[in-house]
Amino acid sequence: MEEIAEEQSYSKMEWFFYIIFIPLLFTLVLSAIIAQMFGYNVVGMLAKGLNQVPVVEKLIPDSAAPNSKKTTQTETTPAKSDARVSDLQKQLDLKNKEIDKLKQKQQEEKKMQDQAQQATSAQTTAAQASQQKATEERLKEMKQLAKIYTAMSAGKAAPIFEKMPPEEAANLLQVMKPEDRSSIMAKMNPKKAADMTVLIQKMSLGQMPDATPEAQAAIQNEIKIVKNNASAEEVAASIATMQPASAAVLVENLFRTDEQKALAVMRNMDQQKRGDILSSITNDLKKGALAAKISQKLMAY
Repeated sequence: MEEIAEEQSYSKMEWFFYIIFIPLLFTLVLSAIIAQMFGYNVVGMLAKGLNQVPVVEKLIPDSAAPNSKKTTQTETTPAKSDARVSDLQKQLDLKNKEIDKLKQKQQEEKKMQDQAQQATSAQTTAAQASQQKATEERLKEMKQLAKIYTAMSAGKAAPIFEKMPPEEAANLLQVMKPEDRSSIMAKMNPKKAADMTVLIQKMSLGQMPDATPEAQAAIQNEIKIVKNNASAEEVAASIATMQPASAAVLVENLFRTDEQKALAVMRNMDQQKRGDILSSITNDLKKGALAAKISQKLMAY
């Protein structure tokens, strides 16, 4: 009977070991492996738990429980993150201050530019006002001077205007009343009166507000031509009174310094006087080429 009871008891232990314990152990091990694969530190947690058992802790190596360091590091990570955020915030504040300084500097530079522009504009306005005042004073003087000539008889005023520089005479005639101007110009030399009329007309056009710079430049060039023609006529009249030899020397020097002016002077002489001067130049064998050149230029002038 005792052998039968012992056999039955042994059979129950085997049944518990094979039916309950081994499947349960297998399930736990498999679950731990699966949990470890999904990122759970099962080994570390188990080692940490066994490391707290007084006797078993000696059997667990220190390297088997690294989770405490990781936990400490994990706990310190938020503090480091806060310090990093604080550092970045400080850098951001510094950059914002630099941006504010640059904006302030830009505003100051713009303010200085505006002040400089205002000063330049004020200087330009003052210069224009000064120039306008000078022009008005000049016009006033010319009108007063014109009154003196209009008080004279036209026959006496005309010779004076003929001796004046063309531009000065044109300015005085321009400020006169039309009837006074016409009476004086009627007594002038017809050629000079015609040149003076053209000069007055060009000067009036040059003073038009809507005249373009190119038009004003062309007008001033024509005024210069009229002035040169008038001067050439006066020089020609003076040279005509000289002896041919002396006149030849004068024309020769003038031709060497201002060829166009010399040709204009020669053109304003009568043919007889011009021939006498060229003959006098030709008498010098060294200057025969010069006389030929002058003759050729006169034909093409």
